Formats: sequence, structure tokens, C-alpha cells
Amino acid sequence: MNRAIEYQVFGTPSALDIVEAETVEPGEGEVRVSVEAAGLNPVDWKIFSGSFGGDESKLPKGVAKDFAGVIDAVGRGVTEFAVGDEVLGSIKKAVQTDQPNGALANHLVASVRDVAKKPEGLSFVDAASLGIPALTACGSLRALEFTADDVIVISAASGGVGSIVVQLAASAGATVIGIASESSAEYLRSLGAVPVAYGPDLASRVRAAAQRPVTKLLDCFGEEYIDLALELGLSSGTYGTLVGTEGAVQKGASLTGSRDAQLGDLGRVAKLVADGTLKVTVADVYPFTTDSVREAYAELQNGHVRGKLVVDIA
Repeated sequence: MNRAIEYQVFGTPSALDIVEAETVEPGEGEVRVSVEAAGLNPVDWKIFSGSFGGDESKLPKGVAKDFAGVIDAVGRGVTEFAVGDEVLGSIKKAVQTDQPNGALANHLVASVRDVAKKPEGLSFVDAASLGIPALTACGSLRALEFTADDVIVISAASGGVGSIVVQLAASAGATVIGIASESSAEYLRSLGAVPVAYGPDLASRVRAAAQRPVTKLLDCFGEEYIDLALELGLSSGTYGTLVGTEGAVQKGASLTGSRDAQLGDLGRVAKLVADGTLKVTVADVYPFTTDSVREAYAELQNGHVRGKLVVDIA
């Protein structure tokens, strides 16, 4: 039997429960993973809360997308992976329509396109924290045609996605201005960014910190940072957002993120973490119980988590 977190109605974290279901066999081009750890992302609670809409007649559904574990079965035509391979990944969609498919489960089935081999030396907990942040970071920098010559501003720079974007940009040699709370200044410096606290007179403080013209901006928080991009004189195509509000798009922001990721991005970031080029920050690790998962998502909803929350499935 497979134990998994699911929701039968849209709502708060209290709608989440652990249920038992039959373990599903992988189909063609799929693998089944015995999950060791699952990473939580804000998009998870936005989905199960109904913030993105949805049809309750299609519930129940599983929860969470990012995972790390060991392959215990492979489907037809799979040659890239074998039973026993340690992997990480991020579920793009529920592959099996007859079973809720989420990362918060003992076992999950995923397309081989959603899985990468875990490098030696990378823990399952750290690997589980990478999925959506890594794919989003790589995709957004690609969409903005980022280069090492850029001076790039990143809002919510201390968060799960922002911290990966900061490090990828800084390791390439760019000047990175990271916007976060004052208390996150030293953390951002450790990632390679010049920290600037959010608040009044932000544009002039960003200009002073950059010391030369800003060329790109990635918003990981909200529409007000699109206003900052315009105030900094950036033109359409040089600023993007992960938060697709109608106002942001009307102001010329490119809506980007994991939609612009490519096959191989997750594996590339995992190797950079394993060799010490990039570091991940896991804020807390929770046990795999209903109460603990509910608590973790309530904490994530508060919006001030530095790094990632991970659930230890094993």
C-alpha cells in the first residue's frame, strides 16, 4: 500500500490528510520512485487552496511536486534509468489519472522527463529541495537572456527560488542586487548578492548599490517590483515576473519560470550543489504525518521562510 497526502476539497492546510491506496505500476516512459524526501513550495498550497481555480469533481488529488528517492520500478521503453538509481525530480502533472499523484507519498510515478539522477554526495533532503526552485531559476534567467555582463535585480532574493537565481547569476560573474528584509542582508552576501532592504526610496538605493545601470530585473514576489523595473528605466523584455498578475503583464513584464526550463536544467543545478558551487538552505525538515505536513504548509503560507521546507518521507 502507498501512503500519501491528499485533499478531497479545496481549502486550508486542515484539508490535507494521509490516505492509503494501491501502489501503481509505471507505464511506458515512466518510473516509480520510492520517495525519501519531498520539498514544499508556495505553489502547492495555492493549488490545494483553490487559488488557481479547479474542479472539485476531479478531487481527491495528491500534494507537492518536488521529490528525491530511489527508483523501484521502470516502465516500458525506459533505458535512461534502472531500479536502484537514486534520483530527484519535480512532477509536471499527475501521470496516473486513477491515483492522486503527489510527492508527499511513499511511492510516486513520474515521466522520465521529470526525473534526474542524484549526484553522489547530495543528500536526499537537499535534493528534494531543488525541483521547482532550480527549474524556475534556470527558466527565468533563460527567458531574460541573462548574461554575465548583466546587473540584475532580484526581489524576494532570500526565498527558495530567489536564492538559487542569485547564486546562478553571481557564479556566472554578474552583479546581483538582492532585495529582501534587512535581517537577510548577511545571508544574501553569503550567496554573492549586494543586499538592499525593501522599503521606501527603493529605486535610488538600488542604483546606489549597483553603481552602474541596472540591465535586468526578476520579480519573485509581486507586482510592485514591476513598478521598480519601470522606475529603473528598464525596457520590455529585460524584466520578468514569476507572479502572473494581470497588472504585471499589462506593464510589460514577461511571465516566466519553470515554463522556460529545459531538459537537463535540474541535473545541472544538482551537480552544482553537489560540488559546492551552489548551496541550498533547508529551513526545516518535518516528519511525514498529517499534523506535521499541515504545520509546514501553514508556516509556508506565512511567507517569511528563508530557504526550503522539506518533509522526510523515509
